[in-house]
Amino acid sequence: MSRRRGDERGFLVRLTLPTLGLSLAVTLVTTYLPLTIRRYTDSATLIGFAIGGEGLFALAIPLIVGSVSDRTWNRWGRRRPFMIASAPLMAVAVALAPFQPGYFQIAASVFVFFAAYHFYIAPYQALIPDLVPYSRHGQAQGFQTFMRGIGMFVAMVMAGLLLGEWEPLPYMLAGGLLLALTAVAIVSIHEEPPIEPVSPRVGLRATVVELWTSSRGEKPIHRLLVANYLWESTVQGLRPFIMLFFLYALGVQARGGALLIGWVGLTYILGGVVSGYLADRYGRFRVMWGGIVVYMVGCVLGFFLRDIRWVVVLLPIFGAGGAAVLTLPYTIMMALMPAGRLGQFTGLYSFSRGLATVTAPLIVGAAIDIFARWLPESRGYGIIWLAAAAALALSMVIFRTVPRPNEGDAVRTWRVDMPLEPPAGGV
Repeated sequence: MSRRRGDERGFLVRLTLPTLGLSLAVTLVTTYLPLTIRRYTDSATLIGFAIGGEGLFALAIPLIVGSVSDRTWNRWGRRRPFMIASAPLMAVAVALAPFQPGYFQIAASVFVFFAAYHFYIAPYQALIPDLVPYSRHGQAQGFQTFMRGIGMFVAMVMAGLLLGEWEPLPYMLAGGLLLALTAVAIVSIHEEPPIEPVSPRVGLRATVVELWTSSRGEKPIHRLLVANYLWESTVQGLRPFIMLFFLYALGVQARGGALLIGWVGLTYILGGVVSGYLADRYGRFRVMWGGIVVYMVGCVLGFFLRDIRWVVVLLPIFGAGGAAVLTLPYTIMMALMPAGRLGQFTGLYSFSRGLATVTAPLIVGAAIDIFARWLPESRGYGIIWLAAAAALALSMVIFRTVPRPNEGDAVRTWRVDMPLEPPAGGV
């Protein structure tokens, strides 16, 4: 029994390894690249546009790619071909971003990075319901959150240590690690051929029409996606400006800010793993509601924090609640997705996250510029916490309308009883 559990854990580690590389690269782009952009503009709105606005053109990518991956099968499988194609683009874009000589050039690098990211993430995320039984979905998401937290923590430590030595170095290392971890996952995970014949590929217009007609009746999924957009917006609105908040509101420089975020990251890592296990045992919705409340309390407290000692004590509230809120939405959605369309509906899920990536930095950046006159002690950056709390409050209204599936019954996802470890003969 212990050997089987060890095999299951090893499989989950290999499956979720790319999340570490993705998280590390995204953290550098969204948290530290704004410090570079600030050399070329003082506008928080423009900083937000550079981090989020260029991704506007990538919003359609996960919708299309997720559906196309449902219809794909070759010797590399159903989802992995998309990871193989997009990982090098992401790696090159993040490595070259700090070398760019101006605002628009950096924004272009960010656009390429997030376009490739959206191409990668929907097929990759669909691997979890493809390969993991329903009874282990919470644990799989917990492992993914663990990897995401490790990536964030490594990015903070690495950037804090290396940015002062040579600014491009952490970005180049992030690109290399992203490639390496993707390669490990690709060669060590075996995708079985689908039980049902692969549907023939269709054109772009037919794909869009099919996506619309097959998803418009899924109202519970629509509500969950709106709530997920709000949850993701809290993080995407905080990340580009959190270092600037530390600088102007707390007087903490980049290295001290990295340590603070690393402290949150440790709580996030632990909270993600624990919330995944608790969700499998006590129910996704129950644990999710607890996370939302704790997360919102942490954001409200964040607006009033001006003493670094209280920050060290109270920031873990943000990390623990945020871990549950960011870990469990896809776990809940997997119980609602119809059979045979995991890639398509995972694309919709990625779309909701991508929309937050685009809009939240712009909205929060504009709020900072507007409230700077009323919050001079933080130059307006304190408003980021109230913006996050408001998004969480609105999400509670929407999330309460999402029906709870009977988690003891059979779910709609396919192949839910397959073994967790790869089949014999797999790579």
